[in-house]
Amino acid sequence: MRGPRRRWVAAAIIAALFAIACTGDEGSDESADGADALIRFDSRGGDSFGHSERVIGQTECDDLAFEINGGPVDATTELSGATFTAEVPLLPGRNEVSAVCGEGEIRSEFITFEQRIRRGPTARVKVRVEGNKVTLDAGASSEDFDGAAITEYSWRPGERRVRGQPQGDLGSANLQALTSADGSTVELDAPSGDGEYFVTVEVGDDADRSDSSMTYFQVDDGTARAVDLMNEHPSWIDQAIVYAPVPALWGNGGPKAVQRRLPYLKKLGVNVLWLWPPTTLRASGEEYAINDFFEVDPSWGPRDALAELVEEAHQMGMYVIADFVPNHMSSASPYFKDAERREELSPYWNFFDRQGGEATHYFGWDHLPNLNYENPEVRTMIMESMSHWVRDIGMDGFRVDVAWGVKRRRPHFWPEWRREMKRVNPDLFLLAEATGVDRYYFRNGFDVAYDWTNELGEWAWGSAFESPQEAGALLREAITNGGRGYARDARILRFLNNNDTGVRFVDKHGPGITKVGATMQFTLPGIPALFAGDEIGASYEPYSNLTRIPWRDKHGLRPTYERLIELRKSMPALTGLDVALLESNVNSVLAYVRPAAGGSGPVLVVLNFGSSTQVELTGAAIDEVLASGPVLEDLLNGGHVELSAPGASAAITMPAESAVVLTPEGN
Repeated sequence: MRGPRRRWVAAAIIAALFAIACTGDEGSDESADGADALIRFDSRGGDSFGHSERVIGQTECDDLAFEINGGPVDATTELSGATFTAEVPLLPGRNEVSAVCGEGEIRSEFITFEQRIRRGPTARVKVRVEGNKVTLDAGASSEDFDGAAITEYSWRPGERRVRGQPQGDLGSANLQALTSADGSTVELDAPSGDGEYFVTVEVGDDADRSDSSMTYFQVDDGTARAVDLMNEHPSWIDQAIVYAPVPALWGNGGPKAVQRRLPYLKKLGVNVLWLWPPTTLRASGEEYAINDFFEVDPSWGPRDALAELVEEAHQMGMYVIADFVPNHMSSASPYFKDAERREELSPYWNFFDRQGGEATHYFGWDHLPNLNYENPEVRTMIMESMSHWVRDIGMDGFRVDVAWGVKRRRPHFWPEWRREMKRVNPDLFLLAEATGVDRYYFRNGFDVAYDWTNELGEWAWGSAFESPQEAGALLREAITNGGRGYARDARILRFLNNNDTGVRFVDKHGPGITKVGATMQFTLPGIPALFAGDEIGASYEPYSNLTRIPWRDKHGLRPTYERLIELRKSMPALTGLDVALLESNVNSVLAYVRPAAGGSGPVLVVLNFGSSTQVELTGAAIDEVLASGPVLEDLLNGGHVELSAPGASAAITMPAESAVVLTPEGN
């Protein structure tokens, strides 16, 4: 790192020499009143995510003012000897900032800031429910900082693109009939039908700018209620079947490669696409090295093609979430390179978290410098960019990379972020790449977190499959978080593969254990996620040189996955949060009961990861399953299974590497 003291000394010498050159034949008398004073910026321009920018420079003028695009602006200026520091307010878009002395006889060269934040009003809606009346109040919407007044409110029923659960029809007439005089408030009779009722308000100001916000209320058992957007999630997330398509595995074509396979994914039963690798502009050779949060990476571009993929997925009943990387940027990004070159004079110097002036990073990721979340411009940049992907591309949520890293540096950011995301669209899926063991994530912004241990990045199920004869006992420990359990509101992403698990699960453990593991994945509480090709046992590693692969089911896995997805969708007991683990006399076996829910009966799942064995199961929950008799329907394999009941236990013979999903007949 170059010493800033030496740079300032050099700047002072240059300033003094330039000032002498400017005095002309009349000597230095003219410089006393500023007529020929030097004005020079040391700061450099760039992108801005604030309403103002701090600039530094050199001058001999004691009557300094600032202009943007040739017009005067009110800037706060401090002079210290030959150095000036000013906070200059910015206009929307391009800002050519120049400093002028006195009446403008002397002026600097301009520097340019591109303001990248959305300007205009900010729409906000509050929901109140009193008896049978629902009030939607947008009165808390705020003006832009330039003071342009809000002049218009327009209400319309929300347009949910996907109907995982039926949404009641409010109707435009019902919304408009009871609007307040200024349009900021709507009062309506609560609908009688159960469901989620989405409403959007658009506000406009007298500078012809607008903003929209969506909200919703819920009707349960005929009674309406407001929804706590900070702690509740839309109902479709509980039915989510997540799939990460990787375009390279289907050949060239980026979004077109995925778009061509949407009918295949629809038939498989997928309803949520996790677009991997990240869709934002990336540096060459590193999937998570981000150069620009607003631009589409060429591998997913052009922008119109990506938007078309998202829209077609919506039309087919699927949601789409983007892999987003808010923790860091690439060391090859223009922002970081400018900060390294100009140090404190760069507008991006404070974009990056630093210790002793050096950018911080995690692990050996020195090419991925951490962002500085103490800088409000960074927080604004991330929220503006994520809002952009929702508003302009149509994303339905995010898998948030290294969510744990931002938490370490600024734990208060994630609630602030959720508040803004849910203001824009409360129907979003927010997934943290962070451990579900930590309750923080569910209480501070996220709907779902990873199936990790307390150790960062360590898969909770990882070691269990290395010892099949002990797998049941090891998995029991993992599922219960060492006996402590998960938070009641913890929704856990369940996976056998993801982008970070390296060699694919089936190649490590074989198709038999893969089928048993997949059964566990889809029948435990949580959100199941498939990574590209899981359903056919595809062989590759995500961070290798990915190329097109033969798309054939060489291990016969697909029928198992199709059946598990079908069961997940048809059996409400499998989408709740309740599970009762049973005791087993065999360490290779894991067994549990999912209690009856939503009109479906209880479900008994027995998983044997080891050799053929006779299993005895004990636990109070088994009584619910056997209440109608010992003969149970096997939902996974077909046919029926009879459990013998010696004493207070139930017995079943389990072949090697096998699974059953049992329920009382007629449920």
